[in-house]
Amino acid sequence: MADHEATAHHHEHHPEDPQAQATRRAILQAAIGVSAGAAVLSTLWVGAGLVPREEKIPSKEPVAAGDILVFATGPKAEQEITLDDLRAAQGEKIPFIIAFPKSPENVVKKDLITNTIMVILADPAKMSPETKQYASPEGVLAYSAVCKHLGCTVSQWQNDTWLCPCHGGKYDIYNQAKVVGGPVPAPVPQLPIKVEGGKVVVAGEFLGKPGVDV
Repeated sequence: MADHEATAHHHEHHPEDPQAQATRRAILQAAIGVSAGAAVLSTLWVGAGLVPREEKIPSKEPVAAGDILVFATGPKAEQEITLDDLRAAQGEKIPFIIAFPKSPENVVKKDLITNTIMVILADPAKMSPETKQYASPEGVLAYSAVCKHLGCTVSQWQNDTWLCPCHGGKYDIYNQAKVVGGPVPAPVPQLPIKVEGGKVVVAGEFLGKPGVDV
């Protein structure tokens, strides 16, 4: 009887142990869960900061077919370049115009460095067949104006050759901008051009990647 009472007393003494253990286990699991959840949230938050936002900025969009070329600098900056402007430039020391593309929505795409373009009215008879293919019938010719060497703007002219002032890179505009001088690694890409209503219109994307070769 005493043994029975002792046993009963023993059971009565620890009736809450299983429940207490379960409670402790639940608390522990909850704590681990919260910690793991916080870690995941933290990772997501940090990761979100590293992912660039897919936000299109019209002035940084690359040149595209249908864009109209406008003056990049000078008193006519952002005005549309006409065939008459190019004819007038032929008699100047610098016979070409540095341009930016303007979208059909009238946004000048001037905030993307690789949208810097050289446009010139040249003699079709001097052009190689490949060069002539992407010029307008009048002889309007366009190239990326970003030097392939270090990214300077190719902005000078010397002895019928297009010249980069930074390190003397020279390009033959009549032969798809073949490099004919200086430390330039490759030709700049040609830009297909047409003339519509006296305006200079882009007829397609650059024939190669514009900008410095990296």
